[in-house]
Amino acid sequence: MVRLRSRAVIILFALLPAIGLFPSLSNAAERRSRDFEALDPGAFVARDLTVPVRLVFIGYDPARIDKAALLAGLPATYNPLVRFPQYYGLSGRDLGLRYRFRYSVTFKDAQFTNRFFSFLKRTGTDGAPTAFQDAYNAQARNVLDVTGPVLYIDAPTVERYLAGCDGDDARSYTIYFINWYGRPDFRFHVYQKIDEPDPDTHFNFGLLRASRKMIAWGGTSSRAWFYDLSAGPEAWTNNWIVDDDQTQYHMPPVWEYAAGGYRPPAQLTTDLALVTRYVGINLLFTTSPLYDPLVTAPDAGGAKVAHIAMLEDDPASRGLDFVNRSFTQTELRRFQPYYRWKVGLTDKDPIDAGAKRALSIAGETLAENDCWNTFGLPFAQLFCYFEGNLASYIPRYGKRDYVGEIFAFNTTDESLGVNSNLLGFADDNWVDGTQSFVFMFNTAGFRELGFGFTSTAIHEFGHHIGMSHPHDGYDSETGVDYGAAGDFEFAWSGDETHSVMQYIAVTNQFGQFDKDNMYRWETAGYLNWANAVAGDILAHPRGAHARPLLRAADLLAADSLAAFRRWDLLRAATEARGTYALVAALAQQLGVETPTLSAAQRRLPGEPFTREGCRIRHPED
Repeated sequence: MVRLRSRAVIILFALLPAIGLFPSLSNAAERRSRDFEALDPGAFVARDLTVPVRLVFIGYDPARIDKAALLAGLPATYNPLVRFPQYYGLSGRDLGLRYRFRYSVTFKDAQFTNRFFSFLKRTGTDGAPTAFQDAYNAQARNVLDVTGPVLYIDAPTVERYLAGCDGDDARSYTIYFINWYGRPDFRFHVYQKIDEPDPDTHFNFGLLRASRKMIAWGGTSSRAWFYDLSAGPEAWTNNWIVDDDQTQYHMPPVWEYAAGGYRPPAQLTTDLALVTRYVGINLLFTTSPLYDPLVTAPDAGGAKVAHIAMLEDDPASRGLDFVNRSFTQTELRRFQPYYRWKVGLTDKDPIDAGAKRALSIAGETLAENDCWNTFGLPFAQLFCYFEGNLASYIPRYGKRDYVGEIFAFNTTDESLGVNSNLLGFADDNWVDGTQSFVFMFNTAGFRELGFGFTSTAIHEFGHHIGMSHPHDGYDSETGVDYGAAGDFEFAWSGDETHSVMQYIAVTNQFGQFDKDNMYRWETAGYLNWANAVAGDILAHPRGAHARPLLRAADLLAADSLAAFRRWDLLRAATEARGTYALVAALAQQLGVETPTLSAAQRRLPGEPFTREGCRIRHPED
């Protein structure tokens, strides 16, 4: 629930009855912003934030890193935007955020470096080389062979060590570039996270899957991320492959930057700059939302609802056995604690004929014309069928609540048809890139691989409320939207971070980088909403007498901006939401409309584009 400051609440409820008792004295436009510290009624304000980014090298010879070239490859600014409307040629809502980066480059001294690698040796446990290290050894052009025993090192423990021992400022982001190779104490090693199994199947991906042994990690307990090219080689970024033609651009192990290796030595600086820019900055630290977060804002006093409609399409199993409503609600509430959260669950057993037919058309196991023809792709049948029959599946909630609908198909591998490895998809409205429904799928085959519904529900609803994957995103200065393929295959390393939005399935929670980005988006968004409504209030015939109430909201807005500047981002978002709640309550008393997010531009799509969805990667390794 939104926590409002008591002095603002007292003023609000003491003065709200007075709104209708006195005639207007003046509503002149030039008086609208007078007496306000933080609110700017009627104005749209872009919030500027300087973002320090520390690049810290551990174990690297400074002579190997061209500092000037490294910095030249990095952006000066980042202006986040809503990504999905771009696929329709639309710009989406301006988020009202402008980041400017300030970089520093540090090479750790011998004392710190020796102590750090001694720590890695102490904390790691011996094990056999991974299947992907063996696969690297089998390459024809590999520089060397990985030999065992290999150290298996807990990734969050290393993150805590670095953040604790380095004394980094919490009001900055840090990338630690690690190179153990070339030292006499070097050990082949990988990182892992093994403390969060799937909440439904209890399968431990981090422990049991070779593809989940990593070279990078961060965002668990700090604003730091480390990237170790002397670890691995690994599966997730495909950097075990050194016999390819390099059309899929990944970063090889550090020893492959050598004469006769996969990359020339001089390319190391360029590659680390690419990782910094296209992973660290664009995907983790200051990313862009997939969908507009404010579309999912409940009205003042309302709740945020995720309702799961289970559709039982497999007589041999029961979908309710593989979804945990309480777990889902807990994680969503932990992510956005300034909302009242509800997670609803209904079960249609067996699946009804209409939903079954929609699934069959979307999977192309049934070739029939229907509403999907308007959109050009059979997969659209899921969207258009449920849009037309929503009341049959989703119960009514409060009129001030925001309800996000999740349709969960407990089905069979055969019924999925062409969508045979699709776990979930957070769909849009097929018109302008505004989020619509969430679809998720589970089968006996998926459960054998370790996947239940719960983590998928958190992940997909994360998309629905705005979050992107940490392996795809947007580069603000070049205007390029990219995924982890082709020239950007190395972006898979963004998944090696504490975020349920990754595919690697070693955490079910939103991490520090997720929280930072969401809280900044909502801080700027709610304050601009409050400005817009405040401007309309002051233009109202009784607006002059609303000034004391708006000043109460201004107190919260000032607190929000102060917290924003000191990087207390949860407080900033909480107070921004509270600011809007106060202004919206006042607007309701006056009969002033509050904002809606109906797109300003609407058009039918041109050529249809395929929705990839969230699919299983490395299913059997």
